Amino acid sequence: MKSLQWRMLAALGLVIVFAWAISIMMFVSYLTEGQSNAWRTGLHTLGEKLVGVLPAEAIPPAPVATQPGGMASSEPASTLTAMVLNTVELGLVGLLTWLTLMAALRPLRAISAGLAQRDPYDSTPLPVHQVPTELRPLITAFNALLGRVDTAMRAERQFIADAAHELRTPLAALHVQAEVALAAGTLQEKDHALERLLDVSHRTHRLAEQLLDLARLDAGLHSSGMVPADLLELSRHVLSEFRVQAAERNIRLNLEGDACLIRCDVDEVGILIRNLVDNAIRHGNVGGQVTVTCRGASAANDQQAELIVTDDGPGVPDADFKAIFDRFYRAPGTVTQGSGIGLSLVAGIAALHGATAEASRAGRHGGLRVAVTFPVALKNS
Repeated sequence: MKSLQWRMLAALGLVIVFAWAISIMMFVSYLTEGQSNAWRTGLHTLGEKLVGVLPAEAIPPAPVATQPGGMASSEPASTLTAMVLNTVELGLVGLLTWLTLMAALRPLRAISAGLAQRDPYDSTPLPVHQVPTELRPLITAFNALLGRVDTAMRAERQFIADAAHELRTPLAALHVQAEVALAAGTLQEKDHALERLLDVSHRTHRLAEQLLDLARLDAGLHSSGMVPADLLELSRHVLSEFRVQAAERNIRLNLEGDACLIRCDVDEVGILIRNLVDNAIRHGNVGGQVTVTCRGASAANDQQAELIVTDDGPGVPDADFKAIFDRFYRAPGTVTQGSGIGLSLVAGIAALHGATAEASRAGRHGGLRVAVTFPVALKNS
């Protein structure tokens, strides 16, 4: 019997059975022995003893009634006898209740002792079948919490391992370029080494930013909360940050579309756009163009907002359109160096906003087109 409720009812039932058993025994004794039976005599004797314990002045004089069978009975004796019997019955109820609770809670004490001895990283679910039925929802919810904590800890450990792996290469490159600059024999060689050092520094800084964004995304932290924002204005602001980087590769940045209001975390959507534009510039052709398009709600696309970023680079194979959104994935044959974090951040931020991110060809001659579709667009006023 695992239910605490049924255990309590069973204990109460035992008390009722006990009381009825005594009553039946008294009734049977009355039928077989008459009014002067052992039960009646014992109760009368108990009452007289209880009255005898009390001080004489505490008992008011009262007429003594002679009951059938020749026994004299007084009101105080009968009252005290009833009080004692009720007290015994209540004490029995309390004892059985205490024993029932101790038996029902024994598994919890065992679970508590096991938790105290556990390893800090042990997230094994607690046994559910041993506890009372009423407590199983609590244990089940606690096990679900243990599962979420374990998932978060695994993600954190994986993030630390990935970060260590990804940072090792650029840090080593920084060290090498610094040594090359120090060992340079001419000013031209030193300047060339410093340029390479600066380039590696930029890549390392970008990688560190992406890793921090990834950690914040995994932790589920929202920096500014959900507020109305215009995708077109956010895209214009982000594109202005990439003018210099695009000019280095002679890439033209285009912004198309109309005002498109969505409800979003502005900082996170800014990171999403920034990673899309950065990816397009890095993998686009030198002298090419990157186009950002914003589309709001329309008759054919009601209650949806779409952000599209295209480039004219070599693109990726069709089979990799889904894989490029996986963390640390790099498409085979990619010439441009990258961390494989940018598009995974795009997919993660899109998911937090209930949006979807899909990749496709930008045109018949290649290129990559990434479209992020937000489920609800605010109507432009």
